[in-house]
Amino acid sequence: MNPSQRIGLNAGATYARSIVGVGLSLFSSRWVLSALGQTDYGLFNIVGSIIVFITFLNSVMAGSASRHFAYSIGRGDPREVGNWFNAAIGIHLCMASGLVLLGWPVGEYVIRHVLTIPLTRMPVCLLVFRVSLASAFIGMVSIPFVAMFTAKQHIAELAFWGVLHSILVFVFAWLLTGYSGDRLLCYAVGMVSFVVFIQIAQMIRVVVVFKEYRVQLRHWFDLKRFREIFSFAMWSLFGSAGAMLSTQGTAVLLNLHFGPKVNAAYGIANMVSAQTGQLSMAMVGAFSPEITASEGRGDRARMLSLSLRTSKLGTILAMLFAIPLIIEMDYVLHLWLLTPPAFTALFCQLMLITFIIDKFTSGYMTAVNAHGKIAAYQASIGTIFVLTLPLAWLFLKLGFAPTSVGVAYVMTMAVCSLGRVLWVRHLFGVPVRRWLTTVVFPSATVALAGTLAAIAPHWVMSASFYRLSLVATVSVAASLLTAWLLALDDSERRFIAHNATRLLGRIYAATT
Repeated sequence: MNPSQRIGLNAGATYARSIVGVGLSLFSSRWVLSALGQTDYGLFNIVGSIIVFITFLNSVMAGSASRHFAYSIGRGDPREVGNWFNAAIGIHLCMASGLVLLGWPVGEYVIRHVLTIPLTRMPVCLLVFRVSLASAFIGMVSIPFVAMFTAKQHIAELAFWGVLHSILVFVFAWLLTGYSGDRLLCYAVGMVSFVVFIQIAQMIRVVVVFKEYRVQLRHWFDLKRFREIFSFAMWSLFGSAGAMLSTQGTAVLLNLHFGPKVNAAYGIANMVSAQTGQLSMAMVGAFSPEITASEGRGDRARMLSLSLRTSKLGTILAMLFAIPLIIEMDYVLHLWLLTPPAFTALFCQLMLITFIIDKFTSGYMTAVNAHGKIAAYQASIGTIFVLTLPLAWLFLKLGFAPTSVGVAYVMTMAVCSLGRVLWVRHLFGVPVRRWLTTVVFPSATVALAGTLAAIAPHWVMSASFYRLSLVATVSVAASLLTAWLLALDDSERRFIAHNATRLLGRIYAATT
């Protein structure tokens, strides 16, 4: 299978996984909110924020491992890939042990003495934190194995595991509504069990599927590779720490100022943004390994072309679902949750806008990581992200509404995206004009068409499921038609048509 076909297969599989995941999540989260209530749901989200603070290095290390694997694969050196794989296992075992030993006392102190938690729920919140921390340990150990799937572009299998996880959570959420014990603790244990099961199964699959990359203890503590993976990860830490503070840090601020019920609204907004992100990440995740492999082969022109295509297609995919959601958010939340917590609608709208802004330069972020020299880039981008927290604190100190933290996030994300464009111009000599003409203008055309098509029925009709269906249908149809006619170039239309034809052919062959 050539690279273009592999990208098409991965994008299709991940996109299908995302659609299934979003559909199941909409129902399961409604049941969970109903079963837990706004207070316990908010407590679960705030305790989860502490776990993210402790384990935010996970995503950084995963990106570092995947980058080194894909780069070596692009150079065509299986032995080098195997050595990187084993070095990654060693460093992740050490990091997981250290983070748990340090995070346990720190997390418990924050829960006991910093956060606003009802005294009657304190023992349960501590238990939720402990079982979540155990899951975080397994999650960090599994990172090199999952990164190998990504680097080898076996993303379709990762999509299968994602669908399985969504189904398990869906069934569990329905069963939770009939549980008579402590539902918060039950929910936490169930969610952790599913995650651990999936991660252990993925680790076993890597050992079985990629026999050429055997687990070899003697390569676990290769100090040279330790330093390189850790150095790359530590510089990536600046950007990831800023992003983590901009989301989880504001959750803590909201808890301190307004209590757990506002955390419930903020948690729902983050979930809506994450589910929409899954849809657009179908394209980004499919392209990322090939972008890094192209840089490893020395084909920088292809690498830059793919990064621009990733930004444009990822943005368009995000807007397909974000635009009708933003316009119909009040009714969607009423239909979904019946009685959503206060401020939920505006939180969701702001988070979706932030997410779209991020997608405009998602491919450029992958390109810089593929390049490898990321120290100054991550320091500058991370600093911009970190500014979200003091800006949000200032807004709340001035007496603004809780949703003002979402405005702060939109502002810093816009500056961050512009910073990525300037860094790509500096590192690769790509003019800003090329990004504007290739990504911004085509995507803006699609956004304008989708928004105008959606606003018309929204204004003239009263709130109803029929209006929601019509808004979504006309918005997606107008966006797709505009994208096909105006936003995509000839090579992108051929790429989509070819892979769609292959996919339909496989489906037809499987059913006959």
